[in-house]
Amino acid sequence: MPDRVQERPSLPPRVTLPLLDLIQQQALDEDYLVAAERRAGRAQQMALRGGAGEGDADADADPPQRNPRRIAAVVVAVFGVMASTAAVQTQRNASVDDEGRASLVSRIDDQSARVAGLQERIAQLRDSNASREARARAIAADEAALTPRLRRLRVRTGFVAVRGEGISVVVDDAASGSADGVVRDEDLALLADGLWTAGAEAISINGQRLTALSSIRTSGQAIEVNGIGIAPPYSVLVIGNRNTLQADFFETSSGLAFNDLSARFGFEFDLQDEDSVSLPSGPSMFLFLRSAVEGRGADQNPPKTEEMNR
Repeated sequence: MPDRVQERPSLPPRVTLPLLDLIQQQALDEDYLVAAERRAGRAQQMALRGGAGEGDADADADPPQRNPRRIAAVVVAVFGVMASTAAVQTQRNASVDDEGRASLVSRIDDQSARVAGLQERIAQLRDSNASREARARAIAADEAALTPRLRRLRVRTGFVAVRGEGISVVVDDAASGSADGVVRDEDLALLADGLWTAGAEAISINGQRLTALSSIRTSGQAIEVNGIGIAPPYSVLVIGNRNTLQADFFETSSGLAFNDLSARFGFEFDLQDEDSVSLPSGPSMFLFLRSAVEGRGADQNPPKTEEMNR
């Protein structure tokens, strides 16, 4: 048997009819329904009264009903006005919404650009900080390397009072009292040159520290060191390696020359090893540095002295 075709249920009018037609139809149907109900009620009343007079019938007659078409037109007009108002309002709201959305998008773009600029600035600052940190580390390394050299220069130039092991040298005029047996300024300068060459780190003569600007010269009858007069016996204090300083002194040309003068003219000349020798700093008038260059040899050796507090 062929399959029966199942008929699909029809949709109600409120689903299929257009909105305006549905409103008009419902408005008219309701008006007619109300009018019919009223007429049916009056007919029942008249039947119960049993045929009342014509005058009474006219008196009980319903007032004329309003025209249903006019009511429907009014309803449609009101609905049209409301729909137009809603459409206009919706359009205005849409315009406002578009403007608000555009403003918000613009603000987001501005803030995004600002954040991007700040991030770029942060990256630049990080690179700059990394460069400065690398430079600071390099400067710290240079400072650490220069500190020992600075200490050696301060000791050798007499900028600081020092203490350490070394030797003491006493030089006096000849006991004979002869003019040739008097120690002169050039004799002390020859002695100092020999000690420097032998490896002395610091020297003082009668308490006067020898610096790069010191002078040993005769003024009148007295010898002056750093512009201060000194008298015999001359006490020379030397800081250096006490185990080798004396032997190295007599191997220098200046040391051999001074030893020859001592033997020839009868100078009183005596050297002694010392466990601890203290030397003052140089005169304040000499404690300034004009220039300095990197040295070699003995300047690179670590000093055996200890800086003293002034």
